[in-house]
Amino acid sequence: MQVYTNNRGQLEIGITTMVLIVFILLLLFSLILYFRFTYLELEETKATLLDQKYNSLLSVIIGLPEFRCSRGGVESECLDAVKLEGFSDVRNANDNKEYYGNLFGNVKGIWIEVPTDAGNSYPDKNKFQIFGSEGSNGGIYSVPVSLYYPESKRYKIGILKIRGEL
Repeated sequence: MQVYTNNRGQLEIGITTMVLIVFILLLLFSLILYFRFTYLELEETKATLLDQKYNSLLSVIIGLPEFRCSRGGVESECLDAVKLEGFSDVRNANDNKEYYGNLFGNVKGIWIEVPTDAGNSYPDKNKFQIFGSEGSNGGIYSVPVSLYYPESKRYKIGILKIRGEL
């Protein structure tokens, strides 16, 4: 009789152990799924926030008086090619490096591209490098802009591009 009781106790311990193992496996599986979905949601939120950040920065850049067209002190809805061309000197001045570094943040590059015509040369330059370089890795955020070339008194359509993190 004693052998029967001992075997029954071992059987119940084995069943309890198996139930605990199955419970722990289910718990681990559910935690992995939970954290995976949470991670994916965080990645989507990050992408949305970066889109908002860079779209806001595009708007800020378009509104900077350093780039805006003006006639007689009245600003118009375009960017001045002469101001864009001379901006690298303004940006690299010792007093302005920190200001523009803080304004543009961790942006890898900001530039404006203009579709090419035959015989483009300054004052009809087709690319203006504003900040950083365009060749690094990251996503590109862009918006069309109107460019005014005062020497030739012509307007062109350009694309303001920002290369930022993904």
